[in-house]
Amino acid sequence: MPALKGETIPKLVQSMVNLDETTLYTGVEYDDTRENYRDAVCRVMRQLLNYILEHSEDDTKSLFSIIKIISDLLQFKGSHKHEFDSRWKSFNLVKKSMENRLHGRKQHIRALLIDRVMLQHELRKLTVEGCQYRSIHRELMRDLLRLSTSTYSQVRTRAQNVLFTALGTYNFCCRDLIPHVLEFLNPDTSSVSQQQFKGALYCFLGNHGGVCLANLHDWDCIALTWPAIVRSGLSSAMSLEKPSIVRLFDDLADKIHRQYETIGIDFAIEGECSTVAKRLMITGNPLPKEPVPSEEEVAEGVKKQELKNAECVQNYHQLIGDLLEFLNNSNMPWKFEHIAIGFMSLLLRDDRLLPPSAVTFFVKSLNHDSLYVRKVAISAVAGIMKQIKRPHKKVPISPSELCGGKELSGNVAGDRQDNKWLQYDSSSLPRTQKDWDACVFVEKTHWGYYSWPRKLMIYAPLEEQPKQNLTREEMTEREQIIFDHFSDPVFINQFIEFLSLEERKGKDKFSPRRFCLFKGLFRNFGDIFLPLLRPHMERLVADSHESKQRCVAEIISGLIRGSKHWSYAKVEKLWELLCPLLRTALSNITIETYADWGTCIATACESRDPRKLHWLFELLMESPVNGEGGSFVDACRLYVLQGGLAQQEWRVPELLHRLLQYLEPKLTQVYKNVRERIGSVLTYIFMIDVNLPCTQPTTSPRISDFTERILLQLKPLTEGDEEIQNHVVEENEVGEQDERTQAIKLLKTVLKWLIASAGRSFSTAVPEQLRLLPLLFKIAPVENDDSYDELKRDAKTCLSLMSQGLLYPEQIPMVLMGLREIAGSSSWHARYTVLTYLQIMVFYNLFTFMNDQQSVNEVRALVVRLLEDEQLEVREMAATTLSGFLQCNFLSMDAPMQAHFEALCKTRLPKKRKRELGSTVDTIPSADLMRRHAGVLGLSACILSSPYDVPTWMPQLLMDLSAHLNDMQPIEMTVKKTLSNFRRTHHDNWQQHKQQFTDDQLLVLTDLLVSPCYYA
Repeated sequence: MPALKGETIPKLVQSMVNLDETTLYTGVEYDDTRENYRDAVCRVMRQLLNYILEHSEDDTKSLFSIIKIISDLLQFKGSHKHEFDSRWKSFNLVKKSMENRLHGRKQHIRALLIDRVMLQHELRKLTVEGCQYRSIHRELMRDLLRLSTSTYSQVRTRAQNVLFTALGTYNFCCRDLIPHVLEFLNPDTSSVSQQQFKGALYCFLGNHGGVCLANLHDWDCIALTWPAIVRSGLSSAMSLEKPSIVRLFDDLADKIHRQYETIGIDFAIEGECSTVAKRLMITGNPLPKEPVPSEEEVAEGVKKQELKNAECVQNYHQLIGDLLEFLNNSNMPWKFEHIAIGFMSLLLRDDRLLPPSAVTFFVKSLNHDSLYVRKVAISAVAGIMKQIKRPHKKVPISPSELCGGKELSGNVAGDRQDNKWLQYDSSSLPRTQKDWDACVFVEKTHWGYYSWPRKLMIYAPLEEQPKQNLTREEMTEREQIIFDHFSDPVFINQFIEFLSLEERKGKDKFSPRRFCLFKGLFRNFGDIFLPLLRPHMERLVADSHESKQRCVAEIISGLIRGSKHWSYAKVEKLWELLCPLLRTALSNITIETYADWGTCIATACESRDPRKLHWLFELLMESPVNGEGGSFVDACRLYVLQGGLAQQEWRVPELLHRLLQYLEPKLTQVYKNVRERIGSVLTYIFMIDVNLPCTQPTTSPRISDFTERILLQLKPLTEGDEEIQNHVVEENEVGEQDERTQAIKLLKTVLKWLIASAGRSFSTAVPEQLRLLPLLFKIAPVENDDSYDELKRDAKTCLSLMSQGLLYPEQIPMVLMGLREIAGSSSWHARYTVLTYLQIMVFYNLFTFMNDQQSVNEVRALVVRLLEDEQLEVREMAATTLSGFLQCNFLSMDAPMQAHFEALCKTRLPKKRKRELGSTVDTIPSADLMRRHAGVLGLSACILSSPYDVPTWMPQLLMDLSAHLNDMQPIEMTVKKTLSNFRRTHHDNWQQHKQQFTDDQLLVLTDLLVSPCYYA
C-alpha cells in the first residue's frame, strides 16, 4: 500500500535550503486511481479511538489493537523493523559460519549474496521512504500522545513505544510535539491527572538509544523543556511521596546530564568553504538538482544565520533567567531546586561568559545547606574562574641562546647540554628578585627531554602581564561579585566550615574540584584573600581530624598552583607562610590523611618548573627519615616527597642524588612499612635510568653504581654457603654476626625495591639484576607455603617478576651464562629454582629466543644437564621444563635427543644389596641410577609433550618406557605416572590414536594400561 498522504507541515525549521525528503525508486509503482486503503483505515481507526477513549477507556484490549494498527499505518512498509533486525542478525551468523577465510572476505556462496541483496532492498524501503512530516502524521502522533498519557499503564507503555519510533522517523516532528507534551507539565493546568503527568514524563525520557525530547540539540527546544521540567515541581499532579515519580525525575535529570553536549551559539561558514562548495556545484559531475545560489541569496543566507545566532544568544540568556527565577521561588520543592542547579551547571561555556546574576547565585550557593548544591556550586565557580581568567602574554624564545649558544642535539633524548639549564641546581636557584626576573621558567615537564617545540613560547616579563591586585573599581562585574563575597569574613568562615565537614565516613578523598576552585581564586585575585584565609589554615593544620587536614591540603595545593604568575615578593611571603604550615602538617599526619597530603604535593608540583618551587623541595628534603613520630611518620614523609619528585621526572637529578645519598645508610631499616616505602622511592629515583635507543645516559642516579655499592654490603650473604635465615634482632651483635644481620636487613629493602620497580620501570635493568640473582636463588623457597617469612616470600616474588622482564637479544647470552653458573651451585634449591625461572623467562621472551639458535641450544643443554642432577626434585622439574619446551615447539624432538635418552635408559644398574631387616635408612643413589632415571624422565617428557595426538615417534618411546616398569624406585613411579597421564589425555580419541600403533605394540600397551581383573 502507498504511504499516508497529507499536507507538509510548514515552518518547523526556517531554511533557504529545500529540506523535503529525497524520493528513491524502490521497485514499487502505486496505482493512484484507486483509493489509498492506508488512509481509509486511518480515518476509521481515529474515529474508533476517539469513541473508545470518550465512552469506554477501560477497553484496553481494543486500545492495544488500535495502537498496533497505528504502528502499522506509520511504520509498516512490507515488513516490520524488528523482523528485519532478526533476519539481519541471522544472515550475519550464517555468513560468518560459512565464510572461507583462505579465499578472502568477499568469497561467499551465491545464496548468501542473494540474501544480502534482498536485505539491502528491504533496508532501503524501511529507512528511505516516508520521513517527510505531514499533517496526517501530526494527527496520529497526537493520538499516540493521548494514549501515552491515558489512565492504564499498559496502554501508556505500548503507545509510548510506538511514539518513540515515530519520533525517530519523521523529520523535525519533535518541534511540533513538544508544546503538547508540555501542557501536561504546566502547573497552571489543574485538570491533569497523575497518570497523564507520569505519561508526559515518560514521553520526555524516551527509550534506550532513542530520541529524548528533553535533550534535543537545539536551543529552541531546550529553552522550552528545561524550564518546564523544573516548573512542573509546582504542579498539583506532582507528588514526591510517590517513588515512581521521584525515580522518573531522577532518571530524566541523569539522562540529560549524560547525553547533553554543548550546543553551539555562533555558527558561521568560512569564505573558503563557500568558494569550494560553489566550485563543486558548477563542475557538473554530478549535476546538482538545485541551482547555484546567487550572490544576493548567499548574502541573505548569511544575514539569516546572523539573526539565528542572535536568537540563540537570546535563548541562552532566557534559559538561564528562567532557571534562576524558579530557583528564587520559595515554593519550589528541593528536588526541583537540585534539578535546576544541575541544568545551570551544564550551561557554563568556553565561548560565552555566564551572566552576572548566575555568577552571584553560584557564589552564594557555596554556603548552601544542601551538600549536593554546594558540590555543584564548587564545580561551577571553578569554571567561572576559568572563564574570567585574564590572558597572559607569551613571547618566543630560542633554546640555543639559553644553553649558551651550543648546537642543539638532533633526535637524541635524555640529559643533554642544551637542556641542562632546565634542571634543578641548588647553586643557581632564584633566591633574589634579580635572579627570579632573569630565570626562564618552563612549566611543561616534557619540553626539552626528547626535543624542543618548533616555537618555544614562555611567559613575558611581569611588567608586560595583566596587573596584579586590582582595586574593586578596576575589576569586571563578575570579578566584583566574587571579590565581595570572599572579602566577607562571615562568608569565609561559613565556607571553610562547610569544606571541613566530613561527607562519607572513611571514603572521602582529596577533591580535584575544590583544588580547582582555590587555584582559580588565587590565580585571578592574587594574594588578596590570603589574610582572611591564613587564620583558618593555621587552625586546620593543627587539627589532626581527617576532614580538617583534607580541607587545608586542598587549599594549600590550590594556593601553590595558583601562585604561578605572582611576583617574587609575593611568592617569597607565601612560602614564609606555607613552610611552617607544611612542617606542622607532616608532623600531624595520620593513616587517614597521608594519601591526601601525597596528592596535595603531587598536584602542586605537576607541570611546574622545579626552580620555582625550590622552597618546597628543600623543605621536603629535610630529614624525611628521622625517627620522630615513629616509623609511620617516616614512611609518610617519604611518600609525600616521592609524590613531588615523581612529577618532575628528569629535571631534578641533584635532588635525586641527595636523596639517594641520604637513604643509603638507612636501607637497613627494621620496620617493614619504611622498607616498602624506601623500595618505592628507589624505583622513582632510578626511573629515568633507561636503556633505550637514541637516549643519552642520565645524570640522575644509575642502577649500576647503586648495585655495586649494595653488593659490597651483601658480601656476608653471598660468600657463605649456609642457609640465610630471617634472624634479624633489634640489638646490635658483635663481629661477623652483626655484619650478617645488617646485610639481611639491607637485602629485605633491596627486595622491596626490585618488586616495586618490576611494574613501574620503563625498562629492565638486566645486567644489574643478574648480579643479585645468585643470592635470590639461594633464598627463594621451592614449595608454595604462605607460612614462610617475609624474606623468602619476597625473594620468590622478586624472581617471578624478574623472569617476566623483557630481554633484548644482546642480553640473552649474559642471562644464560648466569643461570649456568647458578645451576652448578651446591644448593639443590637454587638448581630447582633455575628451572622454574628458565620456564617463565623463555615463555615471556619466546620469539626473541627462537630467533637465536645458539641460545636455544644452550637452553636445551642446560635442561638436559639438570635431568641428570643428583637431587630427585631437580630431575623431575627438569623433565617438566623439557616437556613444556617441547609442547610449545621451542625445542624439537629430533633423532639425537631420542638417541641420547635411549642410551641413558640402557645404563646398567648395580645389583641390589640386601638391606638389614628393619632398616629405614635409604642409601644414596648411585650415579648409574641417576643416569638411568634421567633417560626415563627424558622419554616421559617427550611423551607428555603431546597430550592430544600421537606423533610417529611416540609408539617406540612408549615401548622403550614400558621396559622399565619393574625398575627400582624412583624409576618405577615415573613410568607409572607417565602411563597414567598418557591414558588420561588420550582416552577421548583413542579410536583414532591407536591407528598409529602396530598390533604387537597395542598388545603390550593394553597390558600396561588396563588393570588386571581381581576375579580373573
